[in-house]
Amino acid sequence: MAYEYKVMGQTVRLDVDPSAVAVQFHPTQPNSVRMTATVASGAGPFSNRFDIPGEDLTIIPVDSTGPNVADPVTRAQSEGAINAFNEQPSVMRAAPVFRVNGNQVVASDRILIGLDKPAMKQAILKKYKLVEVSTTDDRILARVSKDADVFAVTAQLDDEAAVRFAEPDLVTIGRHIPKRPVGQAQPLLNPIVTDQYAMRITRANEAWAISIGNPSIRIAILDEGVDTRHPDFAGAIAGTFDAGDDDTYQDPNPWDGHGTACAGLAAAAGAAGIGVQGAGTGCSLLGVRIAYSAFKDGPWITSNSKIANAIEWSWKNGADVLSNSWGGGLPSSAIAEEFEKARTRGRAGLGCVVVIAAGNYSTAVQFPGTLPNVLTVSATNEFDELKTTTSMDGESWWGTCFGPEIGVAAPGVHNLTTDISGTSGYAGGDYFPTFNGTSSATPIVAGACGLVLSVNPDLREDEVRTIIQQAADKIGTFPYGASGRNDYFGHGRLNVLAAVRAAIPQVAYAGAAPGPRKNKKKTDTGTKAASRPVA
Repeated sequence: MAYEYKVMGQTVRLDVDPSAVAVQFHPTQPNSVRMTATVASGAGPFSNRFDIPGEDLTIIPVDSTGPNVADPVTRAQSEGAINAFNEQPSVMRAAPVFRVNGNQVVASDRILIGLDKPAMKQAILKKYKLVEVSTTDDRILARVSKDADVFAVTAQLDDEAAVRFAEPDLVTIGRHIPKRPVGQAQPLLNPIVTDQYAMRITRANEAWAISIGNPSIRIAILDEGVDTRHPDFAGAIAGTFDAGDDDTYQDPNPWDGHGTACAGLAAAAGAAGIGVQGAGTGCSLLGVRIAYSAFKDGPWITSNSKIANAIEWSWKNGADVLSNSWGGGLPSSAIAEEFEKARTRGRAGLGCVVVIAAGNYSTAVQFPGTLPNVLTVSATNEFDELKTTTSMDGESWWGTCFGPEIGVAAPGVHNLTTDISGTSGYAGGDYFPTFNGTSSATPIVAGACGLVLSVNPDLREDEVRTIIQQAADKIGTFPYGASGRNDYFGHGRLNVLAAVRAAIPQVAYAGAAPGPRKNKKKTDTGTKAASRPVA
């Protein structure tokens, strides 16, 4: 059968991963019974399973020998294993696993529903035998009945006049990309700001001479958690949220250093010449956990509903800038709409600036960087080259994504930044010297946006994006078109100093301090958020 759903009127089709199936066992069944069911189904070995935390789903390998997912023999093996599992009394349901950009994706038994008529909620739930899990504004998360097919119910809901969108609540088991060679993660003791080439090349250190960040400006780091006890974040943490359990405790697992590294490049505030500083040093941080790894070197685990909830919490809790160093999953209406709400309703109508990593696959930009009216970031290196597998930085195992969505580029190689303090994190010290990826470039741009808003808090989000883009340096060998951009660097490599100078109101630049925010209402809401299937 075809596995598909719609995002803003466009059909998203999922490719089955024939090497695995997802199985929901009855929760009371011991592993011995589960192993017996696996053997009877012709799958396994059961010892190589992956239990998805919090999902009551187990990914079990299938011995598939066909050449690709379209091969009928390979598909038949996967489908046969699913059918065999569904005949086992210890199994509640078995379903396919999908492959997206090297990640594994599983459809949970939940559906995300956007309602144009919230008053119809109970009628919709009753008609389709759905059990409400949670409701926020005009979005419902509901569970289908045991014998229902989540894709079939999604298609039926999509035809309802009261339903704006319906999509499976997809669970992503993602990779940490780009990987680093074994032995590269070395701790760094007592770093100093002058060791951060990214702050020099973007002239952020010169911008700080004009103004450091205002603590009233909040940069949300949507990631795997931020180490709030790191000395370089002292006084900078303004709020925290874990979308996984709807709680304010979001501290990362000891091995999950990605979010802390991103936060450091956005707004770390090392003191007395020791430590590191982010581009928006002086701004405040919101630590927002959207994903985590269940064990060291394990994959990220998240779901679309968690991500949408995290975005909503961020803009409703005072975020001025949303930094998103994640992506590569399937498009989602729930995520796209929540970003659009942040962009149009956040900051009392001025709009949150949404900054998103382009991706590290050396291919087209990945969702959610494909969304309109966001600032999508590609990566450069210390030589002001585009980051490719052959660029001079020596990191041959990854390259930045590119395409018409790129707004600006920023350094994404060998970035010195914060690590989880103590013996945890990437390198077992408080700092990590070689953080990489468009994940690394994105928070530098987010910090620059925070610095721009610090000197002129009355700017609308689209004005901030325009300033950042127009102030960028035209580097590289790719020609810039009549619009002043290309598909690799966007409008150029970030120049924080030029952006801050362009943002300062004339009266302030003449010597007066920037005035207080006046809550100037946003007048241009832009086009409705849309997305397309990832290429």
